[in-house]
Amino acid sequence: MSTAQEKVFSVGNLDAVNAAHPHMDDPRFLTITNQMNNCLLRFTQFARCARELGEEDTRCKYQYYRAQCSCHESQLEDWMEHRARGSCHLDVLPDRSTINCRQ
Repeated sequence: MSTAQEKVFSVGNLDAVNAAHPHMDDPRFLTITNQMNNCLLRFTQFARCARELGEEDTRCKYQYYRAQCSCHESQLEDWMEHRARGSCHLDVLPDRSTINCRQ
């Protein structure tokens, strides 16, 4: 016999799984213990979206919500302060980055 929680996984109700475990919808970040890579990716996606579309866009708000699910609040506050000052390196678009210019 399976438990109620196992039935949720077997039935295929992805909304219930995501509500209980919002970090589990991305197969790249299935581990629960270390979500730093997930946090960095989600905030970078938010910062780039906000730069292109503005922070009030629905897609950008969703990316910020995803960052809130995986990041510590103090870290998000720190990065948002850097964005406000214009010194955040996470919102640099890939075509404007100099990391690939090294020889």
